[in-house]
Amino acid sequence: MQTKRTPARTMLFFVIPMLLVIVAALVIYYFVTQAGKTSVVGAVQSTQLGNGLKVIVYEDHSAAIASVHLWYRAGSRNEVMGKRGLAHLVEHMMFKGSKSVGPEDHVRQIDQVGGIANAFTREDVTGYFQTLPSDKLELAFKLEAERMQNLVLTEDKLKAEREVVKEEHRLLLQNQPIGIVLTKFREVAFKGTSYAWTAAGDMSDLDSVTANDLEIFYKQYYAPNNAILIVAGDVKNNEIFALAKKYFGDIPKNENVPASIPIQLATQSDIQEEALTLPVQLPIILGGYRLPEAKNPDLPALEVAGTILSAGGSARLRQKLVHDQKIAIQAAGIPLVYRDVGVFIAAAFYTDDKNPQEVKEALLSEIEKLKTDTIDETELQKAKNQLTAGQVFAQDPLAGVAQAIGQAEIFYGDYHEFSKAASRYTSVTAEQIRAVANKYFNRKNLTIVVLTPEK
Repeated sequence: MQTKRTPARTMLFFVIPMLLVIVAALVIYYFVTQAGKTSVVGAVQSTQLGNGLKVIVYEDHSAAIASVHLWYRAGSRNEVMGKRGLAHLVEHMMFKGSKSVGPEDHVRQIDQVGGIANAFTREDVTGYFQTLPSDKLELAFKLEAERMQNLVLTEDKLKAEREVVKEEHRLLLQNQPIGIVLTKFREVAFKGTSYAWTAAGDMSDLDSVTANDLEIFYKQYYAPNNAILIVAGDVKNNEIFALAKKYFGDIPKNENVPASIPIQLATQSDIQEEALTLPVQLPIILGGYRLPEAKNPDLPALEVAGTILSAGGSARLRQKLVHDQKIAIQAAGIPLVYRDVGVFIAAAFYTDDKNPQEVKEALLSEIEKLKTDTIDETELQKAKNQLTAGQVFAQDPLAGVAQAIGQAEIFYGDYHEFSKAASRYTSVTAEQIRAVANKYFNRKNLTIVVLTPEK
């Protein structure tokens, strides 16, 4: 049966934020190597080809399968107003044929050997991956190298695929109340930066993108020195390094990849609040406190704080707003972090007979209680256990291991942290949680969006 690239998988990163406000667990791993040198951390080794391609290998011989990921340091952060959605369109077009591979033949060939293939576009990265029997591994290398250098982009292909991307946008953002609220929230919270929109893009901008725009973006960013190749599974390091050199070694580097300039938000001196009125069933309040970049050392404590507030039926936000005060039907909060910026998102769903101001104050007050509240050892340890378990479970499939390594290389630049996933939260203390709450959960760093149903 042919493997299909479904919107749910292709747009995974857009679905996750929507789920965060219901039951959330967003975990980002960060991991690394030194460029130009071969290094070893447990079962992980890395090297770098002469053209700049970073190759990272994780050996696991428990099953005769392997997962091959090729990630490019290009996402919606590399777009500009008027061309929002360009990175996502390029991702789709990567499946529409190159000089030697026909439209959809990449997925078809992987499927024929018993594998699966897919891709995703995020704010900071675009990734392509396939999991297949390890004795068929070379096929993935051949196909990825082909489309890295020989993609064929035409207006006819773009015309058809543009409608697919627009339908995903409608499904995941326009037709979901929380998607609409998140879109408005980003516009306000990240105003003036390319984090102000998701990788789904903008409907009007998608219509303006041309095949020439795609070609320029592709030639700028789809180069070996702007990519990471991660292989996890029943493989041997030296064999993978040899295959990488065979298929990617002769692809020339791009000496003109645009420099990645850190994104900085304008100074915010007071709370920012926006109101929306739409034909929805339930009102929603969504707020977000500004957080630092992904690799900031405060993040583990902030993640534990988010788990205390949100994870499970006994979490503080749900217990207080839903069970005790009975002013919401759901409430949650969690850190959402990108390479250069972040926000602690908190949201409450409630019925329209409730006072929005009371719901908002209850939501914010419960978060801000972490500044002074006592966090007992049982509550703290439960949160740390939940986060640690989440990291361990996420690495169970080989694709999850490769995903973790890739995210780390992009966000943190240190895959050595890969071996420390289980201990990431061990040393977080109640005092650290109070400290980060006081540092970040201040209303001058807050953006609020209130969605009210039309009467």
